[in-house]
Amino acid sequence: MPLHEGPGSSWLCAVLVAVLPLARPQAAGAQSAPLVLEVHGGAAVPTGAFSHGSATGEGTSAGVSYGVDLALSGLGRRALYVGFGQHRFPCADAGCAAGERYVATGFDAGLRFRLRMRGAVQPWVRVGVVTTRVEMPVLPTAPAGTSKLGVGGEGGFGVLIGAASSVAISPGLRYTAVNTTLPGGGTLRMRYVLVDLTLVLEF
Repeated sequence: MPLHEGPGSSWLCAVLVAVLPLARPQAAGAQSAPLVLEVHGGAAVPTGAFSHGSATGEGTSAGVSYGVDLALSGLGRRALYVGFGQHRFPCADAGCAAGERYVATGFDAGLRFRLRMRGAVQPWVRVGVVTTRVEMPVLPTAPAGTSKLGVGGEGGFGVLIGAASSVAISPGLRYTAVNTTLPGGGTLRMRYVLVDLTLVLEF
């Protein structure tokens, strides 16, 4: 899916150009390297009307989620992140055929803040912007196709657990709210929780 076209990617590039000169290595503690690769895997759990509503596109259930982030972490307690993710929502209650699902693909970018700098377990919070496009199967009231680019926000929390000198794991939870326009018109208000486990690799 060509996500490089649209305002989301331009915004992400501007963020990287602005903050890259600020990244500085720091000593001690997990995620002390200036560049960190984070690989996410878990579940996307719809909430509210996105889960059980009756409007066009509503009526989904939990599905698989995965993604990759790059973080610039040489900023003390702060880390700037940019990443890519995909979430799959089975949609039988929305009227999809058996086995069909929504495939939501997009980018995220924002700021993560570590509440504690030292120790084997370091809690964190994060807040950022997300973009998404959704591949839609045929619905009773809408054709199949790809939605327009939607822009929304996310917030989350978790902990960083050191496993080795340059490796850590990080269980976390994020809440995402983003609206997107369906192929046949109308707005799909996506609200979901991401529950995942992240493998953190320092460089």
